[in-house]
Amino acid sequence: MAKAQYGILRFAKYKGPEIGNIEAHNERTKETYASNPDVDLSRSKDNIHLIEPRNKYRSQAEARIKECQCPRVCYNSIRVVETLITASPEFFEGKKKDEIRAYFEHALGFLQSRVAPENFISAVVHMDEKTPHMHVSFVPITQDGHLSAKLILGNRKTLTAWQDRYWKHMVGKYPELERGESASKTGREQIGRAHV
Repeated sequence: MAKAQYGILRFAKYKGPEIGNIEAHNERTKETYASNPDVDLSRSKDNIHLIEPRNKYRSQAEARIKECQCPRVCYNSIRVVETLITASPEFFEGKKKDEIRAYFEHALGFLQSRVAPENFISAVVHMDEKTPHMHVSFVPITQDGHLSAKLILGNRKTLTAWQDRYWKHMVGKYPELERGESASKTGREQIGRAHV
């Protein structure tokens, strides 16, 4: 019996200096990755940018916040939300680079239907680790111009709705993907890893 294949969508929130750390990882600006031995820099040339950053992540985020004149921005406000998108390793077996790219373009389309295009900083597919995956970074600015990861991502119930909508979006094109149990049933912390 074939192993179940899941799409995976995970969110993480960043406030300040750590934004530079995620940028260094995502954009492969370091010479070595001792903390992540899975990174094979000889394959980094195969990584795919679906959205190229125009500046440093934090600079781009601050510029967007200023441009939107977001009220009540504090030093500890969430400035960047990073979305990790991938699938079970089995899903990618035997797929060519253009097929993998199409999968991540389709997944990015889901996020682009929910986040204003001006708020995206970067979307990069890492082909230089064991399982292809994409890091999408965006500034959490609402339609009415507030900087609020909470309003965009919501609570546990809202995150379950995100997962449901993501699965419906992905399974339309990739029917082999299964819906994992929601965090409301499993008790998993959804801002961590969430199967779709």
